[in-house]
Amino acid sequence: MLDIKWLEVAGQTYHISALVYFLWSIWVGWIFSSVGAFGGIMAGVGHLSILGIGKWAGSLKGTHIKIGHYNDAGKFVTDNIRFSNNLLTLVNSTSSTINWYTQKRLVWPAGIALGVGAILGAQVAIWTTGGALGIKVYKGIFGICTILVSLYMFYQLTPHVKSQKSAGKAAAERFKKRVQELKAQGRLHELEGVENLKLTSKAAEFDFFNEHFEVKHYVPFGFGLLVGFIATLIGVGGGFLLVPFLTAIGLPMFIAPGISALAVILNQISAVAGWFMQGQIFPIAVVVGWFGILIGSYIGPRTQKYLPMGFMYGLFGVLAFYVGLRYILAGFWGIKLPPA
Repeated sequence: MLDIKWLEVAGQTYHISALVYFLWSIWVGWIFSSVGAFGGIMAGVGHLSILGIGKWAGSLKGTHIKIGHYNDAGKFVTDNIRFSNNLLTLVNSTSSTINWYTQKRLVWPAGIALGVGAILGAQVAIWTTGGALGIKVYKGIFGICTILVSLYMFYQLTPHVKSQKSAGKAAAERFKKRVQELKAQGRLHELEGVENLKLTSKAAEFDFFNEHFEVKHYVPFGFGLLVGFIATLIGVGGGFLLVPFLTAIGLPMFIAPGISALAVILNQISAVAGWFMQGQIFPIAVVVGWFGILIGSYIGPRTQKYLPMGFMYGLFGVLAFYVGLRYILAGFWGIKLPPA
């Protein structure tokens, strides 16, 4: 429906449904801007399966081309999927970051520290794996990373984790109560956010709903380096690793997505630049996805404050497991269960 051209490679032209892509991108924008994660994974699901580009890449395996650093058309299209994921996630993370800033829940020094590390990790991934992955191997790796994330999300729902007290959880509870109070009074626009943000040579400090937080610069930088490599390897933004990390070090779920989104911007800029240097071609149809992303990322931060943390972990844990299992089966064993 409303077919538009995606790419022409090795004399073959591939078309996608503009309407399906637009609607899927709204979902991608919402999911990323709500939790700061899974947007890249959902973009990957869209490009690989919903739009069928992964199947097209498989059909081109072994077809000779000469585009930039590429000689194999199948591997070129596989990397184009990774590249296209990055293009969607760049717009998604930029829009989301702006929204988190206007919601007064952006701790920008922590995001930059994560992002600088991710910039370096992204370049390592591109120049060591660009043109080297076939579509089946890519699907398998994509699935493994996604399954690992789902296990972490499920762990967050265990009695052991729930029984632990932290400043982040206490602040999150106060935040939820304040949202309910102001909503009942019709004064939600007065909702407080991050306060007393201070940047020193060693750390970022801030207050959030009567709790004080300190994030050392070297901790997010080191983790960002690792995430930048892994995220670019599978063609996502890295939020699915960044948000669990931020909550694990004690930050509230209600501010972690904003930090993640800012870090992802820097990661995606680095990845997009690297893919262009590899010889990747910009699919004009991505612009349709950008419009959907902008709508979804506008809605996300405005709905996230109404959703309990346990629900968020459970929802995205199930989604991650569902996606991961099917891509592992399809990539490594050829068992093609929808939507992989």
